[in-house]
Amino acid sequence: MLTALIFAIMLALFKWLGQSLPTTQLLLLRQLGVMAILVPAMVQSRGEVLRAERPGLNLFRGLLSAGSMLLGFTAVVHLSLAESTTLHFTKVFFVVLLGGLLLRERMTVTRWGAMALGFAGVAVVLAPSASSMVDPMAVFAVLAAAMTAGTMLVVRTLAQVERTSTMMIWQSAVVLAVVAIPGTTGWIMPSLEQWGWIALLCLLMGAAQWTMIRAHRSAEASALSPLEYTRLLYAAVFGYLIFDHVPEGNTLLGAILIVAAAIWVRRDARAAPVEDEDDISDPAERR
Repeated sequence: MLTALIFAIMLALFKWLGQSLPTTQLLLLRQLGVMAILVPAMVQSRGEVLRAERPGLNLFRGLLSAGSMLLGFTAVVHLSLAESTTLHFTKVFFVVLLGGLLLRERMTVTRWGAMALGFAGVAVVLAPSASSMVDPMAVFAVLAAAMTAGTMLVVRTLAQVERTSTMMIWQSAVVLAVVAIPGTTGWIMPSLEQWGWIALLCLLMGAAQWTMIRAHRSAEASALSPLEYTRLLYAAVFGYLIFDHVPEGNTLLGAILIVAAAIWVRRDARAAPVEDEDDISDPAERR
């Protein structure tokens, strides 16, 4: 719940800043700020936190995070908060799917049904009107959700062998390397007020990463992710209060379907035993 609120505030602030500053520049400043926050940890440990047990997987996580941020934050700036959050929330279903395929987490008939309902909600949100095509920014949001799901599952694996500070430093360093060049292209000098908001944005993003990693240490990825559906409510409220956006009918209907599917997954994860009769994953893979 806390992570959901932090992310909602962070996205609202990013969208507001993105009206006057380039997305890549904001991401670059964000990464520099987070790295500055992490420097004391590196100094205190005399560089020990840089030593990763699985450097290749940390690098892969960083690249996934960079792609997710570039696509996702671009969508946030151009779409309403309600729509971008609704589409980003499809990561719940990507987590379920990838969790079953890669981490051998339980895949039941119930979860397959929930995913079908959830992606039906995505189709409703993406449905073009008679006078327009599918918004490319909406497609960006869905692709970012898929990458975020991959990142969450990698965190689930890394959290078993890596320190939280190590994962955060590696992720931040890789993303910084990716956005360094595009972030300095077409640079716009922020005002003094904007610098203050950027500093707050860095703190919020660092806090969100920290709470997400800590949460994944104690919960199955496919069971934890549906808890974030409260972000839809926060996004709708912030979108209305800050940007005067009222969610459109298809966004509301799609959000209802997606939230219903997420709750469905959550109930299944809590109620189902380790193995039951509707488990349709390969029995050989559960040995």
